[in-house]
Amino acid sequence: MVGILAELDKPETKLEWALALVHGATAPCPEECFALKWCDVDYTNNQILVRRAWSKGKLTCGKSSGSMKPAPMHPALADYLNEWRSVTPYNRDSDWVFASEKEKGRIPRSASMCGKGYLRPAAVAAGVISEGVIQTVLRHTRQQTTSRYIHSVNDKQLEAQGLYLDAIKIRRKHPQPSGRRRLRVERRVAEKSTEYVTA
Repeated sequence: MVGILAELDKPETKLEWALALVHGATAPCPEECFALKWCDVDYTNNQILVRRAWSKGKLTCGKSSGSMKPAPMHPALADYLNEWRSVTPYNRDSDWVFASEKEKGRIPRSASMCGKGYLRPAAVAAGVISEGVIQTVLRHTRQQTTSRYIHSVNDKQLEAQGLYLDAIKIRRKHPQPSGRRRLRVERRVAEKSTEYVTA
């Protein structure tokens, strides 16, 4: 992923860079990633609400009801989404996160155009994939395989996402802990203090 992001780290491919980061960090189906609106980014609860999909030029209900679940959003990812929102002209709550500039933000960016025109070439140039392999990446043949990954957002997911983002050198813009994390840290400190007093 580091190589793909490096290939896309250019002013003319900011949207594709942000898309690759979100997709790599949260692993939604591509149709669900393209259908994200800014109102789906829930900073308070550290999650991205997956509510719809965009396929073949229209809104759909998604692959399955099980796929319409919140995805964890690490604070570092939230920072980069805020950065993307500050530079895209389509930044209202009702706008698509990955809006089509060609269509003046009326619809999301075309998955086929983005994949074939930017993401696949970046992955090939980075040496991550060889031609033809990308179609098999992250494809599940059994529903049971996918269902293992479908559950509510929790601290372990945020921690794992944080490790992924650290590995690809994506850091928080502002390193102070979020309110939710600060409460967890304070709770752990209080629990430890109680353990020492009772021991």
